Amino acid sequence: MPFKRSNMRYGHIIGYTGVTYQDDGDRIISIGQDGDIRIWDGVYDEDPTTSCLAESIWAVLHSGQRILVATDLNTVQAYKYPELEKDGIEFRFTAFVTSLARNERFLAAGSEDGTIKVKPVDGEEFELGGLDGPVLSMDISRKDLLAAACGDGQLRIWKLNGKDLVQTFGGLRKVKSFEGNVLFTTPAFEPSRGHLLAYPKDHGIVVVDTSSWEQRKVLKHPKISANYTRCAFSPRGDYVAAVTEKGDIAIWEYKTEQLIDGEVAATEPHPIIGLAWHPKNNGELVICDDQGQVGEVKDVFESAENDGNDLMEMAEREANGDMELDNDMDVEGIYSKYVAGEKPVEDESDDDDDENTISVNKLKSQYTVPEPDDDLLVDLLGKAKSEKDDEDSRSAVSAKVVAKTFPMQDYFQPGSTPDYFENRYMCYNHVGIIRSHKDGSDGKESSIEVEFHDSSKHHGIHLNNYLNHTVAGLSETVVAMGCSSEVENKGSKLVCINLVSFGNREWSCTMPEMEEIIGVVASDKIVVVATDARFLRVFTTRGTQREILSAPGPLVSMAAFGDHFLVAYHRSPATEDQQLNLMIVTCVKYKLRCRDIPICLSPGAKLNWLGYSDKGSPVTYDSEGVLRIYHATANMWFPILNADKYRAGASDNLFIITVSEALQQVQLIVCRGAKYPLTNPRPIPMNATFSQPMCDLEGEKGSLEDELMRCMYFKSDEADKILKETAIKLFALACRSESEQRAKELVETIGSSQLVPIFMKYASKIKRLHLADSLAPLLPTFQEQEREEEQQELETTRENAAMVAELQHITVEAAIRRDTTPKIKPMPMVMRKNPFKRSDSASKTSSPAQSNPLGHLTGKAIGFSSPASGATPDSEEVVPATLEPENNENRPKNSAAPKFMPWFEANKDRLKGEHPAATTDAELIKIGMRQFKAAQNSAATPQAGTHAEKRKLDDTERAAESGVAKLAKFGFTKN
Repeated sequence: MPFKRSNMRYGHIIGYTGVTYQDDGDRIISIGQDGDIRIWDGVYDEDPTTSCLAESIWAVLHSGQRILVATDLNTVQAYKYPELEKDGIEFRFTAFVTSLARNERFLAAGSEDGTIKVKPVDGEEFELGGLDGPVLSMDISRKDLLAAACGDGQLRIWKLNGKDLVQTFGGLRKVKSFEGNVLFTTPAFEPSRGHLLAYPKDHGIVVVDTSSWEQRKVLKHPKISANYTRCAFSPRGDYVAAVTEKGDIAIWEYKTEQLIDGEVAATEPHPIIGLAWHPKNNGELVICDDQGQVGEVKDVFESAENDGNDLMEMAEREANGDMELDNDMDVEGIYSKYVAGEKPVEDESDDDDDENTISVNKLKSQYTVPEPDDDLLVDLLGKAKSEKDDEDSRSAVSAKVVAKTFPMQDYFQPGSTPDYFENRYMCYNHVGIIRSHKDGSDGKESSIEVEFHDSSKHHGIHLNNYLNHTVAGLSETVVAMGCSSEVENKGSKLVCINLVSFGNREWSCTMPEMEEIIGVVASDKIVVVATDARFLRVFTTRGTQREILSAPGPLVSMAAFGDHFLVAYHRSPATEDQQLNLMIVTCVKYKLRCRDIPICLSPGAKLNWLGYSDKGSPVTYDSEGVLRIYHATANMWFPILNADKYRAGASDNLFIITVSEALQQVQLIVCRGAKYPLTNPRPIPMNATFSQPMCDLEGEKGSLEDELMRCMYFKSDEADKILKETAIKLFALACRSESEQRAKELVETIGSSQLVPIFMKYASKIKRLHLADSLAPLLPTFQEQEREEEQQELETTRENAAMVAELQHITVEAAIRRDTTPKIKPMPMVMRKNPFKRSDSASKTSSPAQSNPLGHLTGKAIGFSSPASGATPDSEEVVPATLEPENNENRPKNSAAPKFMPWFEANKDRLKGEHPAATTDAELIKIGMRQFKAAQNSAATPQAGTHAEKRKLDDTERAAESGVAKLAKFGFTKN
């Protein structure tokens, strides 16, 4: 399987850069000439731990719980790892240290002034001299051999136990200074046994035997002509990797000298000056160049399943004569490693009384295993004489298989910068900016500043950050902020400030115990809070708690727009790609609707930004610089922007602010040499136009196709106009290119009856008569298709209207039943009446049998109607005069009003007869709507005769009213 190399990414400023793995391989450690040390979870880590230790750092070495750093102070400073607290000084020089190396017993450092200092684990420091140039690189073998490449063109090897110079190799490149050099001629010992030494020399890698110092091999690559800068053996010595001054990588299988296929050449020919294999021997290595960039190489070989395979291979090598065992040392080393469970220890000293000396024979006797001879060695290597011994030996050398894991992306706030920045953006979007400033020297005093792009709508806000808010959301109506529970041992708290409000503008809500806020987003209607319990808490902007939802997986990011919000989460553990899904949630009133879709990302990329366009379409931006927009109707993601067009270098990044689908533009900030924009000076945003990655986009045809595609799928303000112009230009371009079939295909693809006559006219004008004739039959076809689409839309409209009418009818009936219920009201206890008023008709209607002889006094004065002839007042129910007007007032006015659709169906034939020019139902509906509204307006106008009769009746009643009745209105009774 060919190896793959990642794109180089920004790590440090341009200059010398070093890189290595920590001992267990879980993290990558890089240093640079900027004085920073960064600890990465992987080369794709977007937020590595960064500490500035000096003005410049020239070398780094990890050793257990400590890390050694060579700085510009001419010292090797020790730090506790990973806290990076100072833990003493190991070496002092008169020039800066250029290289560090160690094994189990020795630690060595070489400097620019040509000095090498060695410190044994149990002895005193000593110095190796005789160098005529700066030390470029060093390595120490398991046999305590130290190899150092110097600027004088010599490679020297010392025996550290005796401080003796045992070998020198010449013919290497000479350099005067370490700084600015890229050819380091790095020596590399075979790590498992130390019997081989490899070093770069011009266009090849020379491998020599450390026992005889004879040259074994020279490894070369036929496609590489540049000089090699560094080389290294894999952790088990099976492979050799080398890098060049042109950015090439070559990897050989040492035994067969076979080249490993893969991405040898680099996209950018920068010298690679750092190289390190992964300690777990999983086929990975990390590299860095002189531009401060860091990269990774993967899949060099498959990860070894167990150590037993390594033993079997060693046995095969010995049997074939390809590898020599160094007598008792190798036998005892294999015994110690695979049987006794201890690391092999070399016993080169004859002093048995040394307390630091470990006897291999003692280890053997403790485990009651006899002295290993040839037969026993074969048994240990898995070649048993019996089935029982075979099973025992295989179980002894078997190792646990560990599945390879990939880091999962953590949660991030769109439009924000990391919270470890002293001055950072908490939110940067189309509404405004929320900035956080740490004012105190200890970082405990901080403030929050809210600035709006349109200051005519809202004034800026400045407040003290007493609660240590770390996340925030901003919309046209609310500023939402969230803090953790670490402040004053209180719960995690949400604080919101309404921008358009009367009364108290601020409200807050404390999360339940043991629940932390990790994210906050806000729109003009809702505020959504994400917690570490994977809860999504929805609030209104005024503070009403709404739904509490559970996320299906670890949260990654959120965004909000109107009544909608997005939630990105991990749907499964990460592989080489992040497995992300997107929840599109709509919450109108107390009704929820959710749509779950996968998120499209570039290979190996992470999600960098999530948001909405101004038309409400979900938008994503990944770490590879691809901006995508989601089309809900098609249920697909469309790439609309590539950051490579705006990035001058590999370390440049884009910071997305907002996406305008109406204008087909993206507002962004280009961060030169950084991932995030600075707060001061304030960055200047720029507008980038949508551009899909069409083939031949720089040509006229490609740009027109891109514009046509965007008009068809995206919600542009002038989509129809641009569509017609672009389609005509593409048609004309196809005709000029003698591609009539492509021109006809374009017309069929667009399928617009309005454009067919224009296309035919243009084809006839340029003498493409055959093309014009072939387009003529398409016109009725397109018209029929459009009529069918209109009919479907009309049927859908009718169905919706029928459903609405039915719901309205049910509502009106319920209102009528409710309003026609008689209302019981108490009768008035005090009435104005004149007991001395006598009616003119009293002689005619009065009789001794009348039970109410004074009834004639209250007839008109109080407003009761006279009883009908033949009816007595006792037998007639008195109803207050105010009852009927109240009922009429409460009764719905449109309860009996006709509906348009039934009226249209009843008068459809008449309308067709009166208007024969209206060929479609849509035109008839427009005509019918005008007549229906005119009929309703005429019915609502009161008739003149009715008004006159009512006025005449009022005048008659007013004339018949006598003077006594008028005076009775002013009368009252005393209680």
